[in-house]
Amino acid sequence: MKCSPSAPADVSVACLSVLPSQREGGGGRKFRQGLGGLLAGALLGASPLAILPAHADEAQLQHQIDVMQKQLAKMQRELAEKKQAPAPRMAGAPAGAAPVTTRNGNELIIPAPSAPPPVSADGRTIFAKALPSWVDGIHFSMAGSFIAMEGAYRQHSEVSDGASSPPFGSPGIPLQNSALYSDRELRMSAQQSRIAMKMWGDIDPNQHVKGYYEMDFLGASTDANNRESNSFTPRIRQAFAEYDNDLWHFHFVGGQAWSFLTQNRVGALPNTENVPLTIDAQYVVGFDWLRNPQLRFVYDINKTAWFGVSVEQPATVFPGAPASGFTNSVPPGFATNINNFCQGASHLNNTTTCSNDVAPDVIEKIALDPGFGHYEVLGLERWFSDTVNNGVAGSGWSQKTTMAWGVGGNALLPAIPKILDLQGSVLYGQGIGRYTSSQLPDATIGADGTLSPITELSFMVGAVAHPFEGNDIYTYYGEDRSYANSWTSGTAQGGWGNPNFLNTGCVNQNLANNPGSLGGGPAYNTPVAGTTCSFNVQKAQEFTIGFWQDAYKGNLGRLRYGLQYEYVRLTAFQGAPGPITATSTPNEGLNPNNNIVMFSFRYYPFN
Repeated sequence: MKCSPSAPADVSVACLSVLPSQREGGGGRKFRQGLGGLLAGALLGASPLAILPAHADEAQLQHQIDVMQKQLAKMQRELAEKKQAPAPRMAGAPAGAAPVTTRNGNELIIPAPSAPPPVSADGRTIFAKALPSWVDGIHFSMAGSFIAMEGAYRQHSEVSDGASSPPFGSPGIPLQNSALYSDRELRMSAQQSRIAMKMWGDIDPNQHVKGYYEMDFLGASTDANNRESNSFTPRIRQAFAEYDNDLWHFHFVGGQAWSFLTQNRVGALPNTENVPLTIDAQYVVGFDWLRNPQLRFVYDINKTAWFGVSVEQPATVFPGAPASGFTNSVPPGFATNINNFCQGASHLNNTTTCSNDVAPDVIEKIALDPGFGHYEVLGLERWFSDTVNNGVAGSGWSQKTTMAWGVGGNALLPAIPKILDLQGSVLYGQGIGRYTSSQLPDATIGADGTLSPITELSFMVGAVAHPFEGNDIYTYYGEDRSYANSWTSGTAQGGWGNPNFLNTGCVNQNLANNPGSLGGGPAYNTPVAGTTCSFNVQKAQEFTIGFWQDAYKGNLGRLRYGLQYEYVRLTAFQGAPGPITATSTPNEGLNPNNNIVMFSFRYYPFN
């Protein structure tokens, strides 16, 4: 198509670039001046010109150009004003503060700082539903969490789960006089499944904080059962906070953690404990441990020598009360109150008992990491308390306190680095039974009604091998031993391990008392009428061997399986032989034992 003044009405606006060159005089010049404005206006998107009538007169065309020039001028003024306006800044920022823009120069919308939490009419703060500012500086990990499917097969039923419970020396092993001695037991459970959460951060390069929480389901409320919903309750394993100061070389721990008395792999801080690798959650006879509330202070010298003290929650383990009535007997003329039911206005379990404690347990430890192995020496102080009435008229009740103590040491040696580790531990003292895996008694009632600590020895040796990637093979031998602490007053016999105790009813089964029936008697040590069975544990022994193997380890976590065999044996104190009848037995050969096999499958999603 040829561009000309008489072009058709649908001619493209592109012809305008030709028409002015064909015109003469002022009209052509005005048209050329307006064309620049027209093109600029089109680029800015002010008012694009699509089609012009072919027969529009010059005056009408000039009017349109003038309108577009005014629009362009207005846009140029607005743009200039915008460039001169101060850049946006955060609300409350001081005058002259540097503007905040994005990398490409666009404005960055910055919210005003959060207002302080609102306050209610009664003056209490109403907290906002938002994360606190320190969250960005906290690291979080769930390493250590796992899902478990486990089982235990026992030659003699202990009516127990994935942990030997009652503990080894309670005794958890049934005697021949119990129907449980003839029962085999298979238990399968996911109760050891664990949830672990670790949070840590730095206050500055020299100050650090850490919080740790760990729970499992190896507990049961009074209505928990495995008949339908397996409604076992969660329990706290650990829940503590830690503060570390690298400049001053000290560390502070507050909360529930492994006892300071428990052996460490390195140093003397939580989460470094050298816990046996067993599937059995009661671990091994001879392993000394607790998990309890504490306040711990540790000082280190270049992370090589560690000196610490821990103040921990007290509790006293007393001997059982077998049918003989001898153990825990009260001397003639005295009355005592050694413990109370955990009831009242408290959140304690009122189906068990609480000891009467007046002071915390105190533990001191020195640990060394010289570059080859880890070594520890430790001390323990405890105080036992009961309330005594000596029977004298008007004397009333008075509280009596007795001190107990313990000393010990631990060693961990990399016999073949990364291939074989050897370890050993020992604890000796009076009133240390609570810290043993056998839970031997701490004290018994003495001849004057006060609590008398029982002397005990606990030791364990072990070896852990790592023959190839993802494999751990372990073996342990341990022993917890108690020493007699008894008294005789006339015809009354009392204390622990009294040689005058009778055990004539410990072997023959009591067919009239079935522990499996509703409302039946206790499962253990239920003698035939006319006989007695005191059975004080002199020694608990255990040999354990097992392995763990990684089935998978990668981006999706780790899957492990394990198998363990353990042999547990108890030895009773020798007592009086007593008359031998058809329903009795002399006090010899009282060495109940159990063979136990455990298996486990565990999935660790986070490590």
